[in-house]
Amino acid sequence: MMGDFGSFGGLVYEDMEIQDADILLIGVPYEGGTSGYKGTSFAPYEIRKFSTDLQTMTRYSLDLNDIAILDMGDISIFPLNDEMTREKITKTFDGIFENEKPIITIGGDHSITYPIIKSLSNRGKVGVIWFDAHRDLLDELINSKYSHGSSLRRSIELDNVNSEDIMLIGTRYMEQTEQLFIENNDIYELRMVDLEENKFDLTDFEKQINKIARRVDYLYVSIDIDVLDPAFIPGTGTPVGGGMTSSQLYKMIKCIPCKVTAFDITEVSPPGDQSLTTVKTTLGLITEILGQIKLLRE
Repeated sequence: MMGDFGSFGGLVYEDMEIQDADILLIGVPYEGGTSGYKGTSFAPYEIRKFSTDLQTMTRYSLDLNDIAILDMGDISIFPLNDEMTREKITKTFDGIFENEKPIITIGGDHSITYPIIKSLSNRGKVGVIWFDAHRDLLDELINSKYSHGSSLRRSIELDNVNSEDIMLIGTRYMEQTEQLFIENNDIYELRMVDLEENKFDLTDFEKQINKIARRVDYLYVSIDIDVLDPAFIPGTGTPVGGGMTSSQLYKMIKCIPCKVTAFDITEVSPPGDQSLTTVKTTLGLITEILGQIKLLRE
């Protein structure tokens, strides 16, 4: 369990049974898939440490104090064996998904998302909403097919994940091979330049998610914190300028129009976050995720 570092605004209760929880939270302190600065393995620890600062009322004044979170602790990983780590993540989530509770996962680098989606895809068709500065569609990065730059590519190769059920949001780091993959696989993408030109009109965003949701059994939302501009998140390993504001991301989370099975937040790197700006921004993001879960539960 999480120890004595806090309670996510008092929403985590001692000795809670899993059937009594509204939301499950789990950490994956793994950074073996990163090509940037190291440090993402510390994120679950640091976010828990400062979780007493979590706001229990959203920006829209939705009270979250009636939500009960079960913190399931961290998945044990194998830093020197990537394959064993992926298998452990998938096997752990096989059991977690059986509880049919909304899940928030704190990474870790973005390579952790593939084995989680793999587990969910064993249960049915999965649609994926992917917030990221990068497309993560490389076939290989740092001599690995399972790096954080290949996680979405590997997910699309799963039997129950179709490219038409993918939505990329906030991208701005462009590579030719990924561009060709998007064009050849009919992937829906809202690049930062698209969002800027539309002045962040969320109508297309909501319509597309609804289309995806009608075709799949489960909806998964993955948030690489580097979707935000580096001014808002100094603590990340592969920052890219020209990104979203935290307010824009929070608003998009609130506007997700249908139930989400699981969220993850990845690429928070505390060693580069001396001001705690990234951790505090992430806690604000968790508040808005909790609010979205509550709204769609009622």
